[in-house]
Amino acid sequence: MTHTARSRAILTTASRLFAAKGYANATTSEIARDAGVAEGTLYHHFGSKDGIFLTLFDETLDGFIAGIEELLAREMNGRETLAALSRFWYDYVSRHQERFLILQRDFPPHLTVERLAGGSPQRARLDRITALFSRTLSRGKADGTLHVPFPLRGTAEMLRGSFYGTTRLKMLGLIEASFPELARMTETYWLQALAPRRAAKTSRRRS
Repeated sequence: MTHTARSRAILTTASRLFAAKGYANATTSEIARDAGVAEGTLYHHFGSKDGIFLTLFDETLDGFIAGIEELLAREMNGRETLAALSRFWYDYVSRHQERFLILQRDFPPHLTVERLAGGSPQRARLDRITALFSRTLSRGKADGTLHVPFPLRGTAEMLRGSFYGTTRLKMLGLIEASFPELARMTETYWLQALAPRRAAKTSRRRS
């Protein structure tokens, strides 16, 4: 087994065990055994169980960031980009449910303090997502397809928070709506809330 194959086997196995048993209950010896590697190999690749968790976090967010950047590279106006972002988010979560369950349910408290504070690589990823949301809103504000009455960054943080909150409730089984339904609802509410004022008034008169 190559270096890369061993690393992937450890991550895949750890993700499955964390989702099934909870992060606190899965041991490194169990992960190594099920992955078909020596426990020392696990420590060589990731340093600790925390290292595995952080790698899963980083990979998951990196995929999301790459997806948003790809959307922003398309020739779409701000409204179209925001709508596409909503659909992409829930599609991405639906394809990585195991990981999002772990990240939403099991983030270790000590890592929350250490790794989500300013200056950490994990915090930098979250800030990057906020910046990409801000770019989407800025595009819509500039081209007139979105009305953003509050500061861009604050609005971006609110939108990002609504994603995280909805995803957490979905992962915990507290929302029954399917991912496609959540995408449609989120897209509809966001676009109505941020519609240019003239368009919003016309929409209300028609309804």
